[in-house]
Amino acid sequence: MMVLGRDAAGNPWPPPLPRELCEPIGFFGGPNDDNLRLLREANVTAAPMVEPAAGDAAARRGEGGGHGQQRQPTVLCLMYTMETQHATSVRAARETWAGGCDGFLAFSTRSDPRLPAIALPHVGPEAYDNMWQKIRSMWTFVSKHYVRDFDYFIIGGEDLYILPGNLRAYLATVGSPDQVHFLGRRFKGRGRSNYFNSGGAGYVLSRAALERLAPLLNTKQCGALAHTSMEDVMVAQCLRKALGVNISDTRDAQGRERFHPFSPGTHYNWRPPKPGKPADWYEEYNREWGIKYGRECCAPDSVSFHYIKKPAMVRHLHALLYDCGERGTPAPPSPPLGSVGASAGSPLHLPQTGAAEPSSAVARRLGVGRHARMWRASLGARRQRPSQVA
Repeated sequence: MMVLGRDAAGNPWPPPLPRELCEPIGFFGGPNDDNLRLLREANVTAAPMVEPAAGDAAARRGEGGGHGQQRQPTVLCLMYTMETQHATSVRAARETWAGGCDGFLAFSTRSDPRLPAIALPHVGPEAYDNMWQKIRSMWTFVSKHYVRDFDYFIIGGEDLYILPGNLRAYLATVGSPDQVHFLGRRFKGRGRSNYFNSGGAGYVLSRAALERLAPLLNTKQCGALAHTSMEDVMVAQCLRKALGVNISDTRDAQGRERFHPFSPGTHYNWRPPKPGKPADWYEEYNREWGIKYGRECCAPDSVSFHYIKKPAMVRHLHALLYDCGERGTPAPPSPPLGSVGASAGSPLHLPQTGAAEPSSAVARRLGVGRHARMWRASLGARRQRPSQVA
């Protein structure tokens, strides 16, 4: 029996979502939760997502002369997606891990400042086998509007889950953002020098790397007219051939990976094919440095997991990391969807952007040059029930 949102015992109904999401959720809905098992056994711990207190703001920016004040890097998180994912996967990210990024922008097939999402024109069709052109336009746009606002930039799809606090902590150890850094989960494809960072696991460019990459994206040497789904390979080839930039080993001191191309449970259970069976692509791409199995697969300060496709699984993973009292700290309140550019629930009247319209014109007409700053300013907003998106 329910009376005005309460059960017979007088408790709120339905119960708080984080508590529900702390329960084991197996692949078939049962209690065999391999994602939870990996997080526990590998001791994957999420560093706090929250912004520093007001008194620590100067330390975050590297200002002031106090002892022990190490500058913390800032990160802009970039997502490529489509309008059909706005109310599901993008919304799930927006309500969970994206709040820990210093800035967050989704690049989609329709603009929606509530997320915020930008419909960014690019060469060729909106298709998986033309992914390179979408990513090329994204990096060009970000280099023009945000390259001086952030230290590092991480890019991935809507099925990527990022641990922003862990990412910032790791980036603080690699050097200055004014040095060229190209970081992620390294793979070795076919060919003698075909090293690249997995696009699925997300990869990171430092400010200096993006500044040097951007002018090359319109050149033949970097495949300005190429149509391919292998955007991660294209970026790596461009950086290597034009600038001599190679990929880096991002494992921890015990050889455990930080950037992950699969979900936690998949990494926990992965084993190489049995003798006599053909090797799979994952084994081939890691043959040069090997793969660790089970709990040794993943570093305690892991940065990302891929193939988190269901919005419910995004929230479940986030609850396990931040809300369930076993690791990390409570997540900060998510800003309401209406806090960026539109009031919650209000209809959007966005201008239509033609496919051939330059991204700079889109930026001026939509005001997207301010979206990331608006997002950062909204992080302290109180939690509200978000309205339906799209």
